[in-house]
Amino acid sequence: MKKFWYVIALVLTLSLQACSQDMPQRVKVRVYTDNIISSVDFTVSFGSYTMQGEKLKKQDKVNISLASGKVAVKLNDKDLLSLDTLIISSEDLKCFFQITPKDLKPRRYDNDLIVYASKDKKSLVLINYVDADNYIAGVVQSEAGGASDEVEFFKVQAICSRNYMLRNLNKHAGEGYNLCDQVNCQVYFSRANKQQVIEGAAKSTGEVIIDQNGQLIETLFHSNSGGQTANAGDVWKNSVDYLVSVADSFSIGKPNYTWEKVISEKEWLNYFKGKGLNVKDKAVKEELLNFSQEQGRKAKLLDIPLTQIRKDFKLKSTFFSVQPWGSSVKLKGKGYGHGVGLSQEGAAQMCEEGYEYWQVIEHYYHGVKIKKL
Repeated sequence: MKKFWYVIALVLTLSLQACSQDMPQRVKVRVYTDNIISSVDFTVSFGSYTMQGEKLKKQDKVNISLASGKVAVKLNDKDLLSLDTLIISSEDLKCFFQITPKDLKPRRYDNDLIVYASKDKKSLVLINYVDADNYIAGVVQSEAGGASDEVEFFKVQAICSRNYMLRNLNKHAGEGYNLCDQVNCQVYFSRANKQQVIEGAAKSTGEVIIDQNGQLIETLFHSNSGGQTANAGDVWKNSVDYLVSVADSFSIGKPNYTWEKVISEKEWLNYFKGKGLNVKDKAVKEELLNFSQEQGRKAKLLDIPLTQIRKDFKLKSTFFSVQPWGSSVKLKGKGYGHGVGLSQEGAAQMCEEGYEYWQVIEHYYHGVKIKKL
């Protein structure tokens, strides 16, 4: 009997450890990643903070600068200390601060701030050591705060952001932090202060999306699908079971649903000539000037990947048709973004029509389900 209870206790312990590893309490996120920071001002916005044992008041002004490869700190314009790493810690459950780098716009973040010099000693590295749920809410507001006022939509975005966080938790581990604040991670330009965002993130706490094998999915999303999402294999090299094309009437008529671009016929044909096509061939020229995706999305135009054409001509999407337009060609396009996975404008419309967040997720990601960690 003792052995039985020992096994049960061991299983519960391992389960708790697994949950702890899967869902971190806090994450380290580098902010102002793309900027060289020589000096930054820190002020307490709400709550209690301490800095190297010194309690900060709300009216205190902390200036942090780079000096001879060290972090130099002034408190209310008086030199205070110089050290390798500065930690400014929150003392209450709800605390947030404002940082204002020299010549850049201020931002507000939750929880703690860690500052040290970059390896080349040319910039300060600013790390927001933040509660994972606060981070998710901040990402949702940064990525999609203006897309809707529906709490249900923000639940969708929060779950997608949580999946990304967990799948990429060690992306910048070699640099001393988990994630950055740019699009190659997730945009994270402030704490959340929009009530619907905060509520949506809170109501989805711990929820993630898994595939049929129980694995966390890659929650790709874009602005607008143009009425039909794309297969992952048509955009990138590999196909993914849950990232397949679906009809998406919810994106039709939204702000990023259609676009147009006029290109001179000479430039258009010369482009494909440079790709090795015989543009003087009647059939080839006819296809190049009258290419259509009206009956559904395609992956290539005469063996040239549409993803490459989109990149080279800086198009909003690969979902376009071509027609002659005088001495030019007109590209009539639909959608904005790579088209794979969730359409943000479509998801927002679904929520406005009364669909629940799990229905939105199951519409855009094939064969998945939501799991609570």
